[in-house]
Amino acid sequence: MTVCILGSPTAFLPVLLEGGSRCPGAMVLCLSPTWASRVPSETSPGAWSLLLSQGVSFEAGGHSTLEVFVPPRRATYVTGTFSPGTESSWVGELARDLDCPMGGSVPLAQWLEDPVATRRVLAARAGLLVPPTLAFVLGTEGALPEDPAPPGVRLVRLEDPQGQESLVREEVGAFLGGTAMKPYSQVAVRPAGWRWRGTGTRSTHGKAEGAAVAAAVVARLSGLQEEESVLLEALVPTTRLPAPPPRSAAPRLPVALRICTVVCRSWGDRPQLCQVACGMGRAEAPVRHGAALPLGLDSSLQQWGLADPGHRQALAERLRGAAEDAMAALLAAEAELSPAQRGGTRARTDILGVDFLLSCVDDTLELVALSANCQRCLETCLLAEAMGRDVGEPAGDLPRLLAEALLHRAQCHLVEGKDILLIGAGGVSKSFVWEAAREYGLRIHLVESDPEHFAAGLVQTFLPYDSREHQRDEEHAERVVELVRARDLRPHACLSYWDDCVVLAALVCQRLGLRGSPPAAVRLAKQKSRTHQHLQCCRRGRPPPAAFAVPCRRLRSHGDVERAAGVVPFPAVAKLEFGAGGVGVRLVESARQCHAHAARLWRDLRADTDYPGIGLGWGNAMLLMEYVPGTEHDVDLVLFEGRLLGAWVSDNGPTRLPAFLETAAVLPSCLPADRQAQLVRAALQCCRACGLLDGVFNVELKLGPGGPRLLEINPRMGGFYLRDWIRAVYGPDLLLAAVLVALGLPPVLPARPAPRAHLAGVMCLASEHGPALRHGGLAALQGLQRRGLVRLNPLFEEAGGQYEEPCLSVACAGGSPAEACGRLLGLCQALGIDSPRYPVDHFLSHFK
Repeated sequence: MTVCILGSPTAFLPVLLEGGSRCPGAMVLCLSPTWASRVPSETSPGAWSLLLSQGVSFEAGGHSTLEVFVPPRRATYVTGTFSPGTESSWVGELARDLDCPMGGSVPLAQWLEDPVATRRVLAARAGLLVPPTLAFVLGTEGALPEDPAPPGVRLVRLEDPQGQESLVREEVGAFLGGTAMKPYSQVAVRPAGWRWRGTGTRSTHGKAEGAAVAAAVVARLSGLQEEESVLLEALVPTTRLPAPPPRSAAPRLPVALRICTVVCRSWGDRPQLCQVACGMGRAEAPVRHGAALPLGLDSSLQQWGLADPGHRQALAERLRGAAEDAMAALLAAEAELSPAQRGGTRARTDILGVDFLLSCVDDTLELVALSANCQRCLETCLLAEAMGRDVGEPAGDLPRLLAEALLHRAQCHLVEGKDILLIGAGGVSKSFVWEAAREYGLRIHLVESDPEHFAAGLVQTFLPYDSREHQRDEEHAERVVELVRARDLRPHACLSYWDDCVVLAALVCQRLGLRGSPPAAVRLAKQKSRTHQHLQCCRRGRPPPAAFAVPCRRLRSHGDVERAAGVVPFPAVAKLEFGAGGVGVRLVESARQCHAHAARLWRDLRADTDYPGIGLGWGNAMLLMEYVPGTEHDVDLVLFEGRLLGAWVSDNGPTRLPAFLETAAVLPSCLPADRQAQLVRAALQCCRACGLLDGVFNVELKLGPGGPRLLEINPRMGGFYLRDWIRAVYGPDLLLAAVLVALGLPPVLPARPAPRAHLAGVMCLASEHGPALRHGGLAALQGLQRRGLVRLNPLFEEAGGQYEEPCLSVACAGGSPAEACGRLLGLCQALGIDSPRYPVDHFLSHFK
C-alpha cells in the first residue's frame, strides 16, 4: 500500500505522521517531479500508473526517511497540492488520468474553488443559505451543473466583456432591487474563479449606489480570463447578539465570525466532519484565511456572546449537519462531471473545506455557506491543532480521521480484481455479499452445494459441489481443491461467511497455502461443548479464559442426559452442538424436560435436508449448558495476527422463552464504556485461547454481576443484521475487513469509532407477523426504506413451527437509544407488529 502525497507537505504533514504510525511505510511524500514517472497502465487502458523511484516515507514514532525505491513503488492512492501555485503544474501533470484512486486533481480544485459553481450546488442541492449572488462569467462553456439556478444566485454569461455596460446596469439594478437583497444594505464586487481563491481586491458599496456598483463591475470585466467571473454579492453581516450588561463604558464593536470546517469522505463514501476552526475580526473587514489566529467553535461562540452551553451545542450539531450536507451535495454534482472535467476516471474529492458565517433570518440564527476550498480550511484547522498542542491540549481527531480515510481508500484499491474463493453461498440473509463484491471489484469463485442457487449467475465462476455432509469435510476439501485446479483458478484468498462451511473453508485454505485460521481452531469454535471445555483448561491470564467458560456436557443419547444432569445445574439450556440461528435452543427446568426436548429434536432434526443451514450436516448431537443470568450481547471482532483491530458491541433484548428466540437489539450498546470493555476483552481472550488469530469473528456473551460469560464463538462474520448495522452506524464493512485479513492485509479501521446514529431493531416472525406483512405491511416497510426511514434485513424464508427462525429485522435510527426505540415502537404499533402476544415495548425495555 502506497499513499503518495505530491508537492508541498505543509497541509499534509500531520496526516503523513499519523498515517506512518498507523501503517508504517505506507505514506510517501514526493517533493519533486523527478522522483516519479508515469507508465501506461496494465489494468486500465488509456490510464497511467504512477511509479515512485524516490520519496520520503513515514514510520511509527514520527520517523521519516528519504528512500530510493528499487524497483519503483506503484502508488495505490494519490493526492497533493492541486490548488494554484508554483507546484500545481507538475503535481497536476503527474496526477492526471491515473489508474489508482486520486484524492482530487487540478480540474477538480479549479471547480471547487469557483464560488459561482459551488454556491449554485450548495443552495440547490444541499438547501443551504448562501449570500445573494450575481455573477458575470466570461465564456460560454464550463463545468457548472445543470440544476436550475436557485433563488438569489444568478449567472450571466458574456462572450465578450466589451460593450456590456447596458446589460450590466440592467442586471445590477434588478439584483439590488430584488427580494433576496432586502435584508442587506451593502454589497461587494470582486473577481472570482479558481485563480483568485478569494485573494482579489474587492470594493464595498451601499445597496443604494447602483451606478457605482455597475461601474465597479464593468471596470473589473476587462481583466477577466476565460471562465472567470466578476462577483456581485451581498455582504452578509455576522449577527449581533443582545448585549450583556456592560462591564465598562467602552463601545461594543460589531465583529465578523468566519467558521471554517474540514469534511472528509469517510467509509461508505459518507461525509464526516473532522474539525472546525473560527476566525474573528472587525465587521467592516471580513476575516480571511490566514489573517487571524484561529479559535475553537465553542470558545468563539462564547466570545461572540452565546452564553448558554445548550445553545452552543445545538449550533455545533447544526453546523455538523450543514457541513456534511454541503460535501454530499458537492460530491453528487462532482460525480456528474465527465472524466476530463474531473482530471481522470478515478479522481474524486476526499478532503473538502467549507466556510460558513452566522446570520439572522427572521430573528433566527442561520448558517450561511460562503464557499468551498481544497486546502485553506485544512491549513487553518491544522494551525488550530498545533496551537492547542503548544499549550498542552491533547491531539485532536483531524490527522487521524484524514489518515484513516486515505488509507482506507488505498486499501479498497488493493482488493480490486482479487480472486476470492468463497465456500457456501448461504441464504437470502447473505444476499449483500454479491452486491458488495461488485462494489469492491472482487472476482468471486463460489463453491455451493445447491446447483440451482440464485447466486450462480452473480459470480465469476460457479462450482457446484455437494458438501452438506460436513463430517466428511477432509474429503470435501480435497475435492474442492481438485475443482479449483481443474479450472486453473488461482485464488488470492479463501473464506466463508456461511456458518456451515467455516471448517471446510479453513481446510481448503490450508491445502492451497492461503491465509486463514487453522482448521483445528475453527473446529474447536464450531463445536460448542469443546469450546467451553477447552477454555476451562486455559488457566493462564488475569483473569484466565477459564473465567468466561460455562459448565456444559455433550448429549448424544439419553444416557448422556442423566450424566450431564449430575454436573450441570438446572435451569439449563439445551441446544444443538453445531447449531446456528438459535434453532432448537430451549430452557429446560429438569432432566425430564431435557429428555423430552432431546427426544423431539432427535426425531425432527436428523439431517441437513430436515432443516438446511443450521448445522445438521455435522450431526444432531446436543449439549446441556448451565443457564447464565444477565443481559445478552454480541461482540464482533477483527483480529490480525492476534492483534485486535476493531470491536463493536451490540445489545440484545430479552429473548422469547423457552426457545430463546431473539426479539430486539440496539447498536451502539447502551452499556457504560467499562462494561463494554469487559465484553470485548472476554471475547478477545476466548478467541485467542481457541487459536482464532486472523479473521472476523462474532462472539455471543451474557453479562451479569460477575462479569461476562461466553455463550458461543462464531468463527465467521456476524450474521443477521450485524454487518449492515455496523456499516450504517460506524462506517467500516466487516465483509471487506474479512477479505483484507484473508489477503494478508491488516484492515485500517477507526481507532476511536464514534457512532453516527443509534439503531434499534425488532425481529418479525412468520407465526406472529406473517399475515400483517403479507397484507400491506411489507410493502409499507419497503416504501419507508426507500425514503431512508427504516432499515430492513431479510433473514430467512417464512417458516413457522417449534423450530422457527426470524424472517425479517426492522430497525429505526435516532439520535439516542430512546429516540430510536420510540420511533420503532410507534412503527410497530402502526403496522401491527406489536401485540399482546409480541410486546415490542417489553422487548425494548432493556435499552436504557
